[in-house]
Amino acid sequence: MTTNRQFWAAISRNMVGVGLLLVAPSAALAAQESTIFRYDGQDFIREKTTLTTEDGASAVNTKLDRSSPAFEHLVQKKSFTGQAKLFDRTCDSIYAPVVDASGALTGALFVATCNK
Repeated sequence: MTTNRQFWAAISRNMVGVGLLLVAPSAALAAQESTIFRYDGQDFIREKTTLTTEDGASAVNTKLDRSSPAFEHLVQKKSFTGQAKLFDRTCDSIYAPVVDASGALTGALFVATCNK
């Protein structure tokens, strides 16, 4: 019998796999930003993202600011919903932690509507 933790871990793994394929197209269609982060034990690093930096370059491989309220929530394996300052924009955002089958934090998912 599958436990609740195993169920959600499987869902998380599948969401990330699907997200890798859909992050850019879905964001363009919905006028939203999205990111898939990996967690290296210290930082959340943008693996796939629609975000760009202040100079217009892709934000891939940039880190989530440790002073962000989202960072504190994510390292506690909690979701965060609220405003976030990302590069030169303010975003209404949702961050959700991603854990593996053992409950270890492996990354996070992010979606937002940002002002330009």
